[in-house]
Amino acid sequence: MVRFEHGKDFMEELKEFCRSNGVKQGYVPFFQGDFSEIFIVGSCGKSDDPAGPMLESKAYFENVETFGCGTIAHDPENGSILPHFHISIGRRLNSASASTSHFISGTVQFLIELVIVEVLSPSIVRLTDESVYSLKLLDFI
Repeated sequence: MVRFEHGKDFMEELKEFCRSNGVKQGYVPFFQGDFSEIFIVGSCGKSDDPAGPMLESKAYFENVETFGCGTIAHDPENGSILPHFHISIGRRLNSASASTSHFISGTVQFLIELVIVEVLSPSIVRLTDESVYSLKLLDFI
């Protein structure tokens, strides 16, 4: 378990925790807490391919409550981690209205409580799947 501190970048804190503790892969059954600023995948515009990925389309929010989960794969080429999270956010200043999507980035407000379950085997990687929009999808080796 780890607590990410106020004002810190979520992904940088995750990478540092994994680096410091030798965690290369695993899953996050949940995390919860607040973000002062957050980007998630989203669009209010028309998409050329509504069924396709929209990873370049960012929706921005401030002062949100969150609950999320995800996976952490290992990138054997450079030894880094490849996190993938989905998140639900509640906008405190907008009647707690909510959105759910793919997490891009965020700045911790107050704190984030996160549980990481390390997986030692099999190897968890992300392989490019040409048949699915050339996305890097989770795989096990």
